[in-house]
Amino acid sequence: MSRGRPWSADDAARLRRLVAAGCTDGEIAESLARHPDLIRRRRREAGLAPGQSRAATVALMRVNRRRLGRKVAGRAEAGPGEPGREPG
Repeated sequence: MSRGRPWSADDAARLRRLVAAGCTDGEIAESLARHPDLIRRRRREAGLAPGQSRAATVALMRVNRRRLGRKVAGRAEAGPGEPGREPG
């Protein structure tokens, strides 16, 4: 049984736009006059990352890839049997 007002196609489109703009679940909930738990559930069902635009996700992936590359390079320089250096 559903409580509250029905979720419209326009609401779903606004949800996608607000997530892409980097808004948090709380900000989206205020904008759509809905409960944050409902926003969180709808966002997950749509496969959208929380409060993060696609551009921010790509940038974060680049940073993590660089960090991993440095960590692996530090281990290779240390040689077998030697503890690897942690990048500073």
